Amino acid sequence: MLQHLMRRAATLSGKKEPPGFSDTDNIQPLPPHRTISHRKAFLTIIATTVGIGNIAGVGTAIHLGGPGALFWMWVSALFGMFFRMSSTYMAIKLRPADGNSPSFATPMLYLEKYMKGRWAFIPQLVAAFILFQGIVLYNLVQANSVAHAVHNRFDVPNSLIAIIMTICVGGVILGGLKKIVNYCSVIAPVAIVVYVATGLLVLLINPAQAINALGQVFSSAFMPSSVAGGVAGYTVLQAMQFGVSRGIFSHMSGMGSSAFFQAANEDTPAKGAFMSAMAPFVDTVIICSITGLVILSVPNWQHQTGAYLTASSFEAGLGFFGQIVVLISLVIFALTTIFAFAHIAERCFKYLGFVNFFYYRIFFLAVVFVAPFLDLGFVWSLSDVIIAMIIIFHLIPLMFITIKNREKMCKDLQAL
Repeated sequence: MLQHLMRRAATLSGKKEPPGFSDTDNIQPLPPHRTISHRKAFLTIIATTVGIGNIAGVGTAIHLGGPGALFWMWVSALFGMFFRMSSTYMAIKLRPADGNSPSFATPMLYLEKYMKGRWAFIPQLVAAFILFQGIVLYNLVQANSVAHAVHNRFDVPNSLIAIIMTICVGGVILGGLKKIVNYCSVIAPVAIVVYVATGLLVLLINPAQAINALGQVFSSAFMPSSVAGGVAGYTVLQAMQFGVSRGIFSHMSGMGSSAFFQAANEDTPAKGAFMSAMAPFVDTVIICSITGLVILSVPNWQHQTGAYLTASSFEAGLGFFGQIVVLISLVIFALTTIFAFAHIAERCFKYLGFVNFFYYRIFFLAVVFVAPFLDLGFVWSLSDVIIAMIIIFHLIPLMFITIKNREKMCKDLQAL
């Protein structure tokens, strides 16, 4: 009654509430098959976020941008924490009464609430970009990296790798959201703990090299000592470019991916926002930092790149065991990312009005199957372009929506 009177008073005074902005207490309970706990949502987001970007992406960024690239990965992660927090908060706060709505637990929800008139195309455009990114780019890149890593280490035929990966992915994604969440929330944390412990062991064995590597990160971020003048400026720009681009590829902040899982619950928006913000910290500040410092502890980063650089760096520290840990982690990280993006892309598929989910899943599995046979140099570049488009059409409106509702958002976050 009090809320009704407040809305009535606002109407009479000529003030309007933000469209769709309401208290979640008034929203109907969600259907059980569409909800997951905050803990499982957080672990699934981590599984989605931690992928080959933490292994191959860091190696590529350091090889192309130098040690300073790791610093700019940290910077992108810190900004990413804010963007993820805002995205998840808005997706829960503006949650529709109907839990079966196509926009439920998606970034398109708050975009369609605020992007009206001439900007009404933005939600559909963002959904199309995320669909293409999930079904092609992340799918291709992850599966291709797994195949190349396994083939190069054990000489397993790509055809056999393609069949095994297709069966593994199909067995999980055909079970829907619950199976994806249950799988990712169990296997990903174990793989992350093993990978992080192994990386820390490499650094503890060679503490002097680890400290020197950390110094290189800061000294190369702004002041590369081996060059001067315009070349120095270019080197800094290279570090920023590859650090930020590979950082975003790794932690995926600003692309709305956290809303697909963390917003699928009936808890408070503030709790979901805070837990979602932890994903870039775990992914980049912890895992990518360990990968980068291990790489910089071994003088190979100028001559090697990608996952091979990371594997050889771990091998230099712990021998065959270090290389095997990297290989197994790469496989698990890539598969959990594929599983999660299968769900994200499917939600976008539904939002755009398509209904034949069986054909969608078959096509998704076909992409997994063909990935090992492709040269993905072009796909990596295309991925950067698509990520940039998503950031432009999602992040800028998200900043506008956040500023518009900053007082309510800050009040909710402080009250938690």
